[in-house]
Amino acid sequence: MKYKARKPFGKVSLWLMLNALLFAGLLGIDLSALSKPPWWDDVVPLATSMLSGGLVSFFFYWLVVYEPERRKRRIIKNNLAKMYLSLKEDILYSVVFASMKGGRTDLDASPDTINKLLSVEGFKESFSGGREADEGFYAFENQMSDDTPEFQDIVLNLEILARQIEFVLHNQTIDDQNLFDFFKRLELVLLRLRYSSPGYDESKPLCSFIYQIFSGWSPIDGYLGYDVVDKMIDDI
Repeated sequence: MKYKARKPFGKVSLWLMLNALLFAGLLGIDLSALSKPPWWDDVVPLATSMLSGGLVSFFFYWLVVYEPERRKRRIIKNNLAKMYLSLKEDILYSVVFASMKGGRTDLDASPDTINKLLSVEGFKESFSGGREADEGFYAFENQMSDDTPEFQDIVLNLEILARQIEFVLHNQTIDDQNLFDFFKRLELVLLRLRYSSPGYDESKPLCSFIYQIFSGWSPIDGYLGYDVVDKMIDDI
């Protein structure tokens, strides 16, 4: 399920719109030929002065608070997206190499293959089938029973991702509770996976996490058709 984050600027922009409409409305009536009540000349200058002060205050808020915060949010979000893609590529190379060691002859580590497998459709097509130990995702899983370089590399990359998410949670304002909860849960999952050890049963949580991320699989909703982490990063 995709959650949209609430933008903190929304309430301020609504206040600005009301402020501007009232200011324009008062000026329009004041400059028109319409008859005005007796108190008009006393009240309108004070009201327009207050409203114009509000517009000036908003301008300084936008200049000093909103715009720097927006740039910061954009930089952190773009950095997380780039880091996540880079880590996924590194993990995918390890998955491919481990699968080849496990007996798969239909895979290679060429850039075209990696680009294809980075899509959930391509990964699902290449890894969801097979019944034998050297087919589908089984060829990769069986290699995680030993302390291979691929196993160590995957664990290291997941730890790097956990630290990146920790940085985002400490430096980014996330106003949507569901979005914040998702990244906090993801951070905790990654921290647990950091202590993964090789073995047929021991590596199952690690392998399950890898398959879910790359294939867009959800234990609750089935195949989503997208990487849920990518979706949530886009919502920050």
